[in-house]
Amino acid sequence: MGALLFLAPLVRGGNRAVAMAGLLALALVVLAALAALALQGRRGAGAAPALADGLAPVTRWQWLALAVLVASPLWLGVLQLVPISAAWWGSLAGRQAYLDALPALGLAVPGALPLSLNPAATWASVWVGVPMVAALLAALRLPRVLLDRLLLVLLGAGLMQVLLGVAQFASGPRSALYFGLPGSGFIGSFANRNHLADFLAMLLPVWLYVWMKRQQRGSERHHGDGRLAAVARGPGMLLLGFSFVVVLLSTQSRGGVLAAALVLLLCGLLYFFTLRGQLKAWQQWLLGGALVAFVALAAASVDLQAILSRVEAQRLQEDADLRRTLAQATWTAAGAFWPWGSGLGTFESVFPRFAPAVALQGFVNHAHNDYAQLAMEAGAAGVLLALLVLALVLWQLVALVRAARRALRLTGELALRVFAGLGCLALLLHSWVEYNLHIPALAITASFLLGVFLRPLPAGGAPAGAAPRVRR
Repeated sequence: MGALLFLAPLVRGGNRAVAMAGLLALALVVLAALAALALQGRRGAGAAPALADGLAPVTRWQWLALAVLVASPLWLGVLQLVPISAAWWGSLAGRQAYLDALPALGLAVPGALPLSLNPAATWASVWVGVPMVAALLAALRLPRVLLDRLLLVLLGAGLMQVLLGVAQFASGPRSALYFGLPGSGFIGSFANRNHLADFLAMLLPVWLYVWMKRQQRGSERHHGDGRLAAVARGPGMLLLGFSFVVVLLSTQSRGGVLAAALVLLLCGLLYFFTLRGQLKAWQQWLLGGALVAFVALAAASVDLQAILSRVEAQRLQEDADLRRTLAQATWTAAGAFWPWGSGLGTFESVFPRFAPAVALQGFVNHAHNDYAQLAMEAGAAGVLLALLVLALVLWQLVALVRAARRALRLTGELALRVFAGLGCLALLLHSWVEYNLHIPALAITASFLLGVFLRPLPAGGAPAGAAPRVRR
């Protein structure tokens, strides 16, 4: 699993056929290992199963929702790729025009057609879903000690992107470190700065969680926190977080910076909630000042004038108008194909039929709104998946709030889930004006963080091996 998380961003964020083949192979190995461990745990007599690490049981509806999510590449593939009769196919929403065009082009109408308007693209999208499922399952089922190590792997992947981005900037726009792209500035191994910014924005809450482990007591070391605490105590961890913020700002990605700022604000509030019972008033003010100075120093280390030029009113309005126009056209297309959708991965093939004049001036590969594109390509099935995720998130959020009230603080187990959830939130916020979920590395990382967030709490609601401290 560590190899999957670390290698996913290396080749254009996994958004190339060769890279995707490698990630698919790794994902299949992860799924096979998880299945083997689950079977081994069931057959063990008296011994604790490797994947049953004392977590609280989940309700039947949660199992059902997770099963639908995990199996979604399979049942979506069957739904959209199994051929049906041409007569039935033509009766489905948005499809008759394509059948009518075939005779005009001198082509025969096939006897049967798959639901997808571009089956090859849908096959590719289905395969992309396999690593996402593997990351989700691993985060849900692996023991806590392995999860902590995987978080360090993610931070290592972020460090590599930071070093590559800095080297690209230092080498200039024609540097070989852009690997053939006509790039400039900080993009790392991704195709553009927005995706690097989103990757780092997801990792900032993870970094803060690891850094917070210095607050943990030695009694928690038996559950994997000791390794994290040892790493977090060194000044290198502060420098890592500082470099994440500096490079994220240097990407000049407006959506990425805004999403990261909101998530960092929420992280700061949670951090103060965690420590408010342990610090005096002057210590809280001192810590708050230190955090502000941390961000201010990072901001002073970048070209603020270039960042401000990116949010100049006229330029911001023009970009917002274009993205809104694309999103509206995509929602129109979603309505035309409702409830079946045009097929996963078919946006490039289908969107020109609905594209406004301004979009026809160039090539539009994505809607720049992941939610509109999901509705267009997957139809009601995509909406169902989104609602299931939302229901699971809300259910877990209620459970976390209740556990925090019982413990009167943000325990280590709660912090693990909450900060992972905030990392996923950073990506979902920017996805309203970007196509982050269509970049395999970002989708895999988000799936892993979502799985960490959705992990059931330890049985009894308290961190295993650590009794919650009550404020006096």
